[in-house]
Amino acid sequence: MVEVEKVLKNTVKKGKVKIGAKQTKQAVNSGSAQLIVISSNCPYKIEISDLAKEKKIPIYYSDSNSINLGYTCGKSFAVSVFAVIDDGGNKILNLIKNK
Repeated sequence: MVEVEKVLKNTVKKGKVKIGAKQTKQAVNSGSAQLIVISSNCPYKIEISDLAKEKKIPIYYSDSNSINLGYTCGKSFAVSVFAVIDDGGNKILNLIKNK
């Protein structure tokens, strides 16, 4: 768990992500999302999950709530969902697939 959180933080810092439900949906629809990260209390969990599965985009369901996920991402606000566009060399997809 700690390793995943560390990689998520580095991905947000060094890579390219789209934070929030609206931007995540746009990234999924455009095909630019490599991975979707969803907090445990995301109000759009089902809608975004279905959309990502339809487009065959991997999903990581975080055990953290949106406040803790925001903190993990180095943000001073709650983050319920985000799309990873570029992992910044963190190989996050390999780590998530091994979980």
